[in-house]
Amino acid sequence: MENPLISLLIKVPGIVLGITFHEFAHGAVAYLLGDSTPKKEGRLTLNPLSHVDIVGLIMLFFMNFGWAKPVHTNPSNFKNRKLATTLVALAGSVANILIAVFLTALLRILFLVNLDLNSYYLVYDIIHYGVMINIVLGIFNLLPIPPLDGSKILFNFIPPRSYFKIIRYEYILQIVLLLLLFTGIIPSLINPLVDYSMKFLYSLFQLI
Repeated sequence: MENPLISLLIKVPGIVLGITFHEFAHGAVAYLLGDSTPKKEGRLTLNPLSHVDIVGLIMLFFMNFGWAKPVHTNPSNFKNRKLATTLVALAGSVANILIAVFLTALLRILFLVNLDLNSYYLVYDIIHYGVMINIVLGIFNLLPIPPLDGSKILFNFIPPRSYFKIIRYEYILQIVLLLLLFTGIIPSLINPLVDYSMKFLYSLFQLI
């Protein structure tokens, strides 16, 4: 039986990397596009404590799905509001995918230097989980359900009338999102995409 403490420790690096760079990317892109709100609120930092949402963190540890504190932006500060808000929303998932690529490359390097992963199995498990959880975060956050990033992208491409209809039920949709997570519906939809993405990355770096 796997030691629960070891299992927890394996997850920590990947989760911390994932949520920290995801939220930092949102703030950094917003700042580069002219909005200083994230900087004023202390979100242009790689300190994980500035980004952690307790409920979302617990979900990540026990369900492999979760979230961090949202980065607030002021769209009126953007020159091209629609383009900028779309890029800011995409930035988090792009950061997660880049981390997954980096970790896969790191794993490849460890193989090339002939690191005995049977002896250093924890290293492999930590990196492998880091790849997986960052792909999960990248895909999950693009779902078009409030408050996920995908909904912010969707709102940029629907008529204002439809937007206001949806936003009226934002809190209900958040409850629906939690129910879809707890009932396993979202994991059942996303997991095949995660598996395919991992196989693609591992094939790309000749790990399988």
